[in-house]
Amino acid sequence: MDSMKKIMLVVLCFVLWGCASKIDIQSRMDEVFAEDMSKKFFRKNNYSEYIDYYTPSDVHEIGTDTLSTTYEYSNARIIMNVNVAGIISAKYYPETVFLDEGFFDQARLVYQHTSEFLNANEAYDVYRYLVYEYEDRYLTCFLSRDLVFYGYCDEFDLPGMSSKILQMAKSANVKSEDVVINYSSKDVIDYEKKQVNLFETTMPVNGNINDFLIPSSDSSVE
Repeated sequence: MDSMKKIMLVVLCFVLWGCASKIDIQSRMDEVFAEDMSKKFFRKNNYSEYIDYYTPSDVHEIGTDTLSTTYEYSNARIIMNVNVAGIISAKYYPETVFLDEGFFDQARLVYQHTSEFLNANEAYDVYRYLVYEYEDRYLTCFLSRDLVFYGYCDEFDLPGMSSKILQMAKSANVKSEDVVINYSSKDVIDYEKKQVNLFETTMPVNGNINDFLIPSSDSSVE
């Protein structure tokens, strides 16, 4: 009986620790959004074909292509994608709210936040921010009509990385009309497939979250 009580006590401790950890993450993330949403956007220092935006000095680019860029911040990785599907959907189906991306196992969701911010064009953008547990680290997704950010970090870097993503998103000027002109229906389908099959296919371009999850021993593949 005593040994059974000890086992039950250990199990209870683990459950309580897990609950406390999630509450702490929620509290810290709430602070991030409360602080960053009160700040104005920063002056742009990056210019590309489809997006102009600000990159903080401690966020370092490690790879890019036409629609996405991969960054490193502390021990975290960030992917920024121009949201082709969202932009075209908004153009032809403006009544559709594009905030329901099937990103990851919902049982692992530990935090979510939906709100809006004043962007660089003095217009309000609605966005959704999701945080998932993945082994001993965290996956995040920032989703708006024009942009999708993915992040991968440990608990220590989670607030800082999330703050950097918000700064970049708020500063961004996405050239949505150029995206609509230059991307056909097939391009949109291919882009959506790339996002849906996040954990099934390793894409040979930046912008797929598999870039985060492949073991380092496999990362040398060209």
